[in-house]
Amino acid sequence: MASTFQRRATVLSLAAQACSGMSNSTPSQKAFLSNILSSTIALLLLQRTRLSKAGSRQPFSTVGLTLLFFCRATDAIVQHFLFVPSARGADLFNISANRSKSVGPSTDLLLPAEGDGKTKKYNRRIAVWLDAVVFWACSARIMWCFFYQPHRLPPSYVKWISSLANLDKRLLDALRVMRSKEWVYGHSSSHSHLLMSYAKDRGYPSSWGNPHVLPACGTGADVVWKALGVPGRGGVGGLPCELLHSRVTTRWGLDNSCLANVGVRFSLAFIEAMALYLPVHFLPLLFTRPSSIFQRHRAIPALLAAIRSATFLSTFLSSYFFAACLTRTLVLAKLFPWIPHDVWDGPYGSILVGSLTCGWSILIENTRRRGEMALYVLPRAVKALLPAKWTAGNHVGARLAERIVFVLSLASLLTLAVHEPESLRGLSRWTLAFVMKGSNADFWKKRKEQIETCPQTPISPPSNSISTQSVDRL
Repeated sequence: MASTFQRRATVLSLAAQACSGMSNSTPSQKAFLSNILSSTIALLLLQRTRLSKAGSRQPFSTVGLTLLFFCRATDAIVQHFLFVPSARGADLFNISANRSKSVGPSTDLLLPAEGDGKTKKYNRRIAVWLDAVVFWACSARIMWCFFYQPHRLPPSYVKWISSLANLDKRLLDALRVMRSKEWVYGHSSSHSHLLMSYAKDRGYPSSWGNPHVLPACGTGADVVWKALGVPGRGGVGGLPCELLHSRVTTRWGLDNSCLANVGVRFSLAFIEAMALYLPVHFLPLLFTRPSSIFQRHRAIPALLAAIRSATFLSTFLSSYFFAACLTRTLVLAKLFPWIPHDVWDGPYGSILVGSLTCGWSILIENTRRRGEMALYVLPRAVKALLPAKWTAGNHVGARLAERIVFVLSLASLLTLAVHEPESLRGLSRWTLAFVMKGSNADFWKKRKEQIETCPQTPISPPSNSISTQSVDRL
């Protein structure tokens, strides 16, 4: 009885301390605590055991949502410290600052500090480059996983990259067995049929894909290439580049040119990217301002933005293959001919160089879109970095950590959406503004004001307008 009484007294004292602390908290901090409660309830509802297709009951996986909320919340906090004034930052995060404000007014916080304009420009540059670096790092991890660990990426994402890269599955399987040392140049392998059948289907001799015949190093490789009939590969070993190039170059007789392969891949990717980005840039105009499609000052910038985005995506793809050819054929393999080609075609050779190169194409994209692109790939890259047992949901510690991250991230986003919407950007800002405020969100208000202030176009001019104007002129 005494121990039970002590426990109840402890709980009551903690509750009293929490209530007294709440009375001294800022409105944003009270909202954050309330959002923690609502986020916890939302997580419990999401992770309820549900009946799967196999008939067994299993909890709904929230790893994807958790990573999405975590990345968006982290970005919002970074944007807050970079762009939100210090007075408002103290108001949001610091209780002691709020208490000092209640004692007496602080005029220092109300006066703009010297050099604020320079600081904002400097922070804006930091943010722009930070977005580029985040996208580069994430895309490098994603592309490396696409070749060697596709199970770490969403299946739809793998399918989209495969269709854009236009690579045969046998070639991808060969790269993976090269990584596991089951396919070695100069030795026979149980997986020899992969590239031998692939070479035959491409119209080349099957010996071009036989690892037992292909030279492992550049030294002495010219004799082998002459016997196999492979042109333009003197001084380097490994798989002929013709098998890695696009099928379109084979039709045009340019299959032995790495530069032609890059140009063809860029052109094909640009066409596909335009089909993707034209709706992205024009659908918002159609939904918000349908008549602006026929206005040059709005249609031309949207078209140029679509071309810019398509150039970014096509450069992303073509630069990958160009970096791979520079590594395994044109430059590095020729400079170091004694290094086995298992290194150049391995996981830390041309594949790694291409993965580290393609991401810098984000510099072509508009600075405003770089942040959204970085936030799009960041959750996928973070998931690809986590151990498989953590993302499977069977690890108790990982499940607990995921729940804590989910609740804190979602609560932070909901709090910032009301008290600091300037910290959010892109889809986070629009979606949360609509969820929290509905039609009273700022962008909806601006849209209503534009519609109300826009003069109505008459369906037909008045019948006497022409005669009245002519009489006035006379």
